[in-house]
Amino acid sequence: MKTRWTVLFAAMLALSLMTVPDPAAGQVPDYYKDKIVTIIVAGSPAGGHTRYARMIAPYIKKHAGMRDVRIANTAGGGGLIAANHLWRTKPDGFNILFGNVPTLILAPIAGSAGVQFDATQFTYLGRATSEPRLLLVGGKSAIRTIQDVQKLNRPFVYPSQGTDEDFYAMAILSDALGFKMKAVTGYEGNADTSLAVIKGDGDGHITGLSEAEPSMKSGDKRPILTIASQRIPGYPNVPMALEFAPSQKQAPVRAIANIMETHRSYVGPPKTDPRATAAFRAAVAAALKDPGLLEEATKTGRPVSFMDGARQQQVVEEITKASAGLAPILKAAIQEIK
Repeated sequence: MKTRWTVLFAAMLALSLMTVPDPAAGQVPDYYKDKIVTIIVAGSPAGGHTRYARMIAPYIKKHAGMRDVRIANTAGGGGLIAANHLWRTKPDGFNILFGNVPTLILAPIAGSAGVQFDATQFTYLGRATSEPRLLLVGGKSAIRTIQDVQKLNRPFVYPSQGTDEDFYAMAILSDALGFKMKAVTGYEGNADTSLAVIKGDGDGHITGLSEAEPSMKSGDKRPILTIASQRIPGYPNVPMALEFAPSQKQAPVRAIANIMETHRSYVGPPKTDPRATAAFRAAVAAALKDPGLLEEATKTGRPVSFMDGARQQQVVEEITKASAGLAPILKAAIQEIK
């Protein structure tokens, strides 16, 4: 009798193991089934983060079987307020940050006073997109090339929403390409800094391609440089920052280009429940491969570029270690705006 029950139990156990969802196979564990999840967006309701988060949310809900996905905007500090909030959040996976990973990496390296977290300790759940970053000037500006910036007899006026990744990228460019920068802070988000550039209240700002294209096509702004590892398809005449950096400054420019490619991602608190981590990573993977989302992304001009959360966790650790040499440049930039 014992033998028969042992065999039966073993068979039932084997069957149950066969039906456990396998994230690697495209199945999403049911950790979030009928649950409500809040996506904390590090930006304003009108910003690019929010538009991406709202576009993707229904597909994450669909594939994870969630009851609802709610968007909560936490703007300020260039994303630091949202990151600090996440750092203190209960790690059960029901509050997830959607924002720029470069800010999480760069702010601690810079020694920003607002940082209360260690970027390598967050739980990375998947990158949604990685689009090229551009330095743009106003369409009516006398500045037409990066060489014009280098020849200015005054600092380049840079409107900034705070010490975010774009501010740090601009600091690296200023140091590497040999021009002075005057950061003007206090802007609410990308829409505000964009308007300042168009109106001529600032010389230029850095933003992503999808955010920049409408104003580029209308002639309101002009791209003069990309912060990327290669020229942008469709804009082959816009040079890379690496093309102008002298040999001794190549390393920091290459580092900032690599950091910027971590871009818009889903991030959980430190030590997020492993079940939540596996389920959310699988849901992001499934959502970003969903034909419906891919069609919507194409129609709205918001490209997606998926990176698995587990791989992203490794990338962030590797980049953070490799970028320690940026600290003097970034700290000096912080001092300039105090």
